Amino acid sequence: MRSLFRKIFPVIASIIFILSDTVFAMPEILPLEQVQSGMHGVAHTIVDNSGVIETFDVEIIGLMDNGKGSTKMIMARASGDVINRTGGILQGMSGSPVYVDGKLVGALAAGLKEMSPYTFFITPIESMLRLWEMPDEKGLNPYAKHNHQATDQEINLNDIVQRDEILLPDEILEVEPQTSLIFSGFDSAGLNFLRGQFEFAGFNNFLAASSTGTGNSLKFDATLNPGSAIGVAVVCGDFLVGATGTVTAVDGQRILGFGHPFTHAGNVNFFMTDSAVIGSVSGENGSGVKISSVGNIIGRINQDREAGVAGILGTFPSVVPISVTVRDNDLNVTDTYNATIAYNENLIAKLGASIAYTALSKTADSLAESTVSVDFSIDTNVVEGGKLSRSNIFYNASDVGQVAIVELLNALNLICSNTTTESNIFGINVNLTRDAERKTASLVSVTPDRKNAKPGETINLTVTYQPYRQPIQTVIIPYTIPILRQIGPMALDVHGGSLVPVTNQNVNTITPTTVTPEQAYNEKIRNLITAGKNNQIVVDIGNAPSNLSERERQRELQRIRKLQEKLRREGNQNIRIANSRVDTDYIIDNVIQVIINVDKP
Repeated sequence: MRSLFRKIFPVIASIIFILSDTVFAMPEILPLEQVQSGMHGVAHTIVDNSGVIETFDVEIIGLMDNGKGSTKMIMARASGDVINRTGGILQGMSGSPVYVDGKLVGALAAGLKEMSPYTFFITPIESMLRLWEMPDEKGLNPYAKHNHQATDQEINLNDIVQRDEILLPDEILEVEPQTSLIFSGFDSAGLNFLRGQFEFAGFNNFLAASSTGTGNSLKFDATLNPGSAIGVAVVCGDFLVGATGTVTAVDGQRILGFGHPFTHAGNVNFFMTDSAVIGSVSGENGSGVKISSVGNIIGRINQDREAGVAGILGTFPSVVPISVTVRDNDLNVTDTYNATIAYNENLIAKLGASIAYTALSKTADSLAESTVSVDFSIDTNVVEGGKLSRSNIFYNASDVGQVAIVELLNALNLICSNTTTESNIFGINVNLTRDAERKTASLVSVTPDRKNAKPGETINLTVTYQPYRQPIQTVIIPYTIPILRQIGPMALDVHGGSLVPVTNQNVNTITPTTVTPEQAYNEKIRNLITAGKNNQIVVDIGNAPSNLSERERQRELQRIRKLQEKLRREGNQNIRIANSRVDTDYIIDNVIQVIINVDKP
């Protein structure tokens, strides 16, 4: 749909899995209604760089019910040699399958925040199995159309008779998912910017770590076992945003993991990756961490819900490639960063802007007292020709990156907010150039070559401006009086492109009597592309008091209406308020107004 990932990879992957001799099937499950306190079992997980799936002992304490509509959970206690080595349950163990008498009970999902590192909670496998039956509108899911019939192992939790439940309200018991976010490629400034853009639901732990792989490689023949490490990512490449956990169950190409949400976004289009455990770090009161890498892309995560994540091996997500080139003229350095964003309309803008900001921060080293020129293009179907382009220049005394990426963020948000149809993004290219100097200027004077003109005539404005600590410069800007302009005083606001004065309400334009949602959206796109730039000197019509009597004003309005009708008959349906623009090398930071007298035509 949006890339060759969707069109080609599922076909190749299906061939590979047909040829593969290894097929994993679901084990027998232990329904929640049969789980009893005092039962003993084992959990499977990886805790070190050997990659060996090990087991630790589990004792069922009881059931926890947080009320109607909430997922029931099983409280358990961990013990054994593995737990003694790790110092308790670790962040990153989420998804570890728990078995009693060889039957799958569910997934290790959460611990007790700032309490015992040996007590944890299990998400019942019945809750996780439902993820395989959820609708998958975001991708080509071969299982989405599968009309599954319930078996005697699949239990409706609403019909379960509660026994041995432990009622522990949320305000008393604070349960913490056993997974941390992993960020790679972000410096401290970039990570802070990313955090400011959005927070991932259910995550309180942010682990900045270097991945052992770039996340760019595709692996078509990957296999996973219950207890294997697994990664979920929304960005791969020179930048990485994801999380690692453990596989709970495998059934052919389908997998279940985590036992809790990643972003809790429902039907999603994320990267499924393999993962290598680097090691573990013990901590007090359940703060230990299993450090893992997000590695090769091996499939697609298509469900991200309360009970965990689900995905399909060998089926790959739609993506948006982004390339950011940063030139620092002060340091004489140029760097190019490349990443791939899993296509998600709610995340593309935030992640794209965060990547651009971080690339600028890493190359420039400092963003204080700097001027940055921004030039970006977005390959998209929302504009004729398939490319939405925009350039501008920004200055800020403390952090120019914060303002430099605003238009990119707004453009991506606008493309993704089309309410009439889905607007695709096929790629993002950003060029940023930083200068360690202040490139601002203030207008000093505006002098018209004459004070009187008729509608349709052109006057020349001599504009002088003072660049910051530089000699005064002069430019001549021609301006044509709008043909629909009424006679009398007309104010012209001469300003920087980012400053938008109030437009005179007496200026008339021919506009459609009704506007469809599609027309309104297209107008927003046009306004974004044609908006004034910070380094432009723009001449706009401003507000000026009229010196006409009421009788003269009515006559003038009647004349304009007749002219409008004439233009309409001639087929001119797009008369707009006129303005003139001239580019400079500086950000213009003020406004000057001049008055022109419009004479009778």
